[in-house]
Amino acid sequence: MTVRSILAAAVIFMGAAAGYAAQKPAVDNAADEAAIAALSDREMASFSAGTVDTNIALLTDDAVMLPPNGPMLSGNEAIRKWATDMVNQYRVSGKYTDRKVIVSGDWASERFAGELSLTPKAGGAAVTERIKGIHILRRQPDGSWKIAQDVWNTDTPPPPSTPGK
Repeated sequence: MTVRSILAAAVIFMGAAAGYAAQKPAVDNAADEAAIAALSDREMASFSAGTVDTNIALLTDDAVMLPPNGPMLSGNEAIRKWATDMVNQYRVSGKYTDRKVIVSGDWASERFAGELSLTPKAGGAAVTERIKGIHILRRQPDGSWKIAQDVWNTDTPPPPSTPGK
């Protein structure tokens, strides 16, 4: 093999690699992080507004939710029933106060903290909880993000145990 043929092969390879790089979509983690933060803010706003179907639309069809003090909820119908029961019993108000998003290809995680207030519709004082949790998100074919896993709990300690019980 001559030096000329080696150089020609190298030029062809570099051209092909440049063409591949131009075809591959650029990764924009900042845009993904902003989109995920906006999605989570819409999730909290729709839950606070009591618009269950809007909230469900932000989840993957096979979403799993692990709310505090309750069973695991698998799929949108189970989550819809849980959310409907919540907004029928309580006026909900919430906000996220902290988040960290990590994007890895078509999956992302969001660690969050926030506040959630529940006011019984039947009357009574509101209860405000500090919450924290994790969202696992999956990129959709159109490039948008949806929540695939939603796990959270509160900072409230369990009630003191009663001796003998």
